[in-house]
Amino acid sequence: MTPLQLRCVLAVAQDLHFTRAAAALGIAQSALSHQVATLEAELGARLFERTSRRVRLTAAGAALLPRARSVLAELDRLRTDVVAAGGAVAGRLRIGTVPTLPEVRLADVVAGLHRRHPAVRASVVVQGSDATLAAVADGSLDVGFVGLALTEPPAGVERRLLAVERHVAVVAADDPWRARRRVRLRDVAARPCVDFPAGTGGRRQTDAAFAAASLVRDVVVESDDVGLVLDLVRRGVGTALLPASTVPGSAGLHTVAVVDGPARRTSVLHAGDGASAATRAFLAELDRHLPAGGAAG
Repeated sequence: MTPLQLRCVLAVAQDLHFTRAAAALGIAQSALSHQVATLEAELGARLFERTSRRVRLTAAGAALLPRARSVLAELDRLRTDVVAAGGAVAGRLRIGTVPTLPEVRLADVVAGLHRRHPAVRASVVVQGSDATLAAVADGSLDVGFVGLALTEPPAGVERRLLAVERHVAVVAADDPWRARRRVRLRDVAARPCVDFPAGTGGRRQTDAAFAAASLVRDVVVESDDVGLVLDLVRRGVGTALLPASTVPGSAGLHTVAVVDGPARRTSVLHAGDGASAATRAFLAELDRHLPAGGAAG
């Protein structure tokens, strides 16, 4: 089993198409097919079902994917640490982040890392907290920023709490609540609401707060695009509960404190003792960009 074989399998699994996977890897399709077939023979199991019309993962293929990602991630960390032992930090750094990260100016952190360690090659993916948590756990991401509560991170994942920020009620600028200084969850529950999709990290903490208060609300529109959520609030479609830093000075909007509302907990996740030298360098750079006393252990 070789790293190239694993990369070929992951590329095919991503597109479910041999030609596109070969193009993404920059190799001939025949070479990619040979690598996959050789690995299948070594494992004694088919990883893909192939017909003239489609490619589909088998159960064995699906079982291989997380382990393949983990092995390749560990190889990347090994290369990075070997280079770092000679006094330089180099290698790949894969970062995941939620769409809104007001506590950290990620561009400043990545730019600072590049100045100090120009041989590090960073990539950033923007996605939901749940996807980022899973990717850090399986090794396909080195660092992840999430905006949800984590009482017990998965094995092999360390969490560092960066900030806690209470949610506010966001309404249109001409809403009757513009004259109020604070409201309660029961007031919000009496109105139509706009929120993130049910089950997502950004939504669960809000739903949990209403459930704990034995309140039911009517979510009339769901979207994972915070910009769309704010536009809908601006147009009077509904009220949203969001961290105040998500709507700094947004025209056409007004925020009201929610005295018994939920709070967003922003954390950075990494592999702890198993983190690569590039990851450790990134975390050190992150410390330089956090407000004094702003980071929590």
